[in-house]
Amino acid sequence: MSATWFVAERLVLDVRQAVRRLGARPFFTLAALAILSVGVGLNTAAFSLARGLLLRPLPYPEPDAIVAVGQVSADFPGASPQLSSTGLSRLWDEARSFEYLSAHAAAAVVLDGPNGPTNLVVARVSPSFFPLLRVEPQLGRLFAAADAVDGARRVVVLSHGTWTNLFASDTDVVGEVVDLDGEPHAVAGVLSAEFDFGAADLWAPYVVRPDEVPAAGGFVVASGFQALGRLRRGVSPAHAEAEVRTVLDRARPALPTPWSAGLRSRVRPLQEVLGAPFRPALRTFTAAAGLVLLLACANVAGLLLVRANARRRELAVRRALGAGRGRIVGQLLTESVVLSVVGGAVGLAVAAAIVRAALALAPRDVPGLADAGVDGAAAAFAAGLSVVAGLVLGAAPALGWSRGGVVRILNEAGAPSGSSVGRLRASSGQTGLAVAQVALAFTLLTAAGLFLRSFAAFVTFDLGFDPTNVLVARADTRDSRRTGEGRRFGPEEVEARSLAARRSTEALLTRLERIAGLPDVRAAALATRPPLTGSGSGPIGVAGRPAPSDPRDWPRAEVQSVSPGYADVIGLRLLAGRFVTERDAAGSPGVAVVSESFARAAFGGEPAVGQRLTRPVLPVPGAERGETWEIVGVVSDVDSPPPFRSSAAGGVYLSVLQPRMEMAPFRAPPFVAVRTVGDPLAVVPFLREVLADVYPDALVSTTVLDAVLSEQSAWFRFYVVCGGVFGTVALLLAAFGLYSVLGYMVSQRRRELGIRVALGAGKRDVLGLVLRQGGLLVGAGAVIGLLASAAATRVIESLLFGVRPLDPLTLAAVPTVLIGVGALACWAPARRAARIDPVDVLRET
Repeated sequence: MSATWFVAERLVLDVRQAVRRLGARPFFTLAALAILSVGVGLNTAAFSLARGLLLRPLPYPEPDAIVAVGQVSADFPGASPQLSSTGLSRLWDEARSFEYLSAHAAAAVVLDGPNGPTNLVVARVSPSFFPLLRVEPQLGRLFAAADAVDGARRVVVLSHGTWTNLFASDTDVVGEVVDLDGEPHAVAGVLSAEFDFGAADLWAPYVVRPDEVPAAGGFVVASGFQALGRLRRGVSPAHAEAEVRTVLDRARPALPTPWSAGLRSRVRPLQEVLGAPFRPALRTFTAAAGLVLLLACANVAGLLLVRANARRRELAVRRALGAGRGRIVGQLLTESVVLSVVGGAVGLAVAAAIVRAALALAPRDVPGLADAGVDGAAAAFAAGLSVVAGLVLGAAPALGWSRGGVVRILNEAGAPSGSSVGRLRASSGQTGLAVAQVALAFTLLTAAGLFLRSFAAFVTFDLGFDPTNVLVARADTRDSRRTGEGRRFGPEEVEARSLAARRSTEALLTRLERIAGLPDVRAAALATRPPLTGSGSGPIGVAGRPAPSDPRDWPRAEVQSVSPGYADVIGLRLLAGRFVTERDAAGSPGVAVVSESFARAAFGGEPAVGQRLTRPVLPVPGAERGETWEIVGVVSDVDSPPPFRSSAAGGVYLSVLQPRMEMAPFRAPPFVAVRTVGDPLAVVPFLREVLADVYPDALVSTTVLDAVLSEQSAWFRFYVVCGGVFGTVALLLAAFGLYSVLGYMVSQRRRELGIRVALGAGKRDVLGLVLRQGGLLVGAGAVIGLLASAAATRVIESLLFGVRPLDPLTLAAVPTVLIGVGALACWAPARRAARIDPVDVLRET
């Protein structure tokens, strides 16, 4: 106990002495604290963001067993897995790797509640969804298997927010009947406030049915959904994925092969799937924060080396008077640890500010980002990082001092400045640190430059159309919202729905003239798939050519129906032939306009105009008669920058005046696209009125295409800002390192430089000598940094757009910037050296 008390007392004394010494040199202390706080703050912020997005466990029991199950397209391997209802049914019957399997899909819905009609989001889930997540209700009950049977009484479960905001936390709400899209639903239960899964306001049972043509005719519509599974104990995701692949591959021949080609089965931990889109960026910025910390440590280590060299005589005297080597080394380590811990405490405030800025700059709706913050775990991380950094920083001067003998140090300390061997050792250590700082700064500046070039390529990307002042409005009808519920449609209902869809489209077409006649509207048109919606592609063939033996060899394109004038609304460039016109109406030969890339992929060097297109047989009653269209024109490609770039080889435009056998009865109504002279939002009220007149039960939404592009570029803006911050900090730290190294060299070589001037060297010679030394440091660091950047930029390749990792312009600009900043950092010490008076120097000796 006495030994422990002695060690504690000794530690307290060392800490007090360290605080006194640091307080006696405020400039050194403040500079070191500022540098350390930036390094620790950036790393703590990166830890907080990574923990919120990737490391924080899901709020469910045994979260590691929850997996996302489904298939992804080979064109979008990083997308979330999805399943059809057939796939889920087969997995439920045949797969043995899962304790539970469940489906969920979100949709818009209108709740006619106590406060009147309210637009909400309903998540339709299979009854096993809540048992899979091990969730219990706060009130009432959750879903049972009987709730998902045709003809059963419709029920709904309220989220805690909906219960609080719309039902005033009424505990008698269970059993109350509410109206959802015109259908009565009984409230079965209320979820607790702790339950967090997506942004659903309501939860309803999902009736899962096979999406295949029944033997008796008719058609079952069930859109794709996301599926979850809970693995049985001892089953790994890899084993479950192999079983899912086997089961779904057996089901594939029953599906139309051109539509199912290129699908890949996936079973991934849910937490991994949720964090997948953000993992590369977080890894990159975490690595960048680590490099900044290394830069900060190199700077502070350089300062400590200078300080330790100035204290060599003092420490040697203490050693000669009986202080043990361990005692002195311990004191040096204590001083560096105290310095780093205080810097870490300040770094916590810096981290909190960085996290707040990141939350404000990052794109919205990033799962888990709202939970990121500087909490106890972040404080513990900062404390541990500070202690480790302090020990590493203190090791260099402590080891450097302990290697020298007391007599030799005292002799060196008494020698004239300029001849000290010890001084040369210290300078060489600082020189190495300065070169390392320049190399690290070069690497971070290269990454920042690549992000800046990516953003420039993004904002100048040729979309193939002009989105300026273009507004699209859509009516989401009750029938279109309910088609994904697994409902069975007979031939008569399919025909009736097709007729109703055609009549509604015709009614909307008659109102286009009124819309186009508004004072601020230049043109208006209809489209089933406006640009920038991220819609997928489908197979399409060329009439007169045999169908490919391999389904993956089918040409693919985004097929949509448009009205005449659509090219003028969005600014498509006509390259050959013509666009669809009023002549291309029902009863006339089917026509199509194709994009440039599709024409090149499908016909090579042959003219596309005059060729005929066809579609693979679709599982829709009547589709067996087939459809063909003659190509009458070629237009520019419409492309979307990532992450919404289409996988299609191009686009195919059909006339909305010519009904086609697709899945039109089950699709949402067409969009209205409008180009305005001024602010597009000025025509929103009129568009809502028109769409509400044609579709009385619809939810009307409007989008400005420029706003969509701005949202898509949010990640790139975030990358550019982060890269710019890291690059700027690295550049400033490298400049400070160069300045401190050269300033120390000049102070140590005062006598030598004074003698040079006394012997006839001019100020320009002394200035050139110091600048050459600084140039050698910058050059050596730049060469090492170039080699490091060649490897490091491969890591961020997936985050770049329109620029190669080894971009010549970036690799040419970074050394230029670095040399310019390095020259400024070297100029002040060089001028101080050039002003040395040899008389004053000789008097000092």
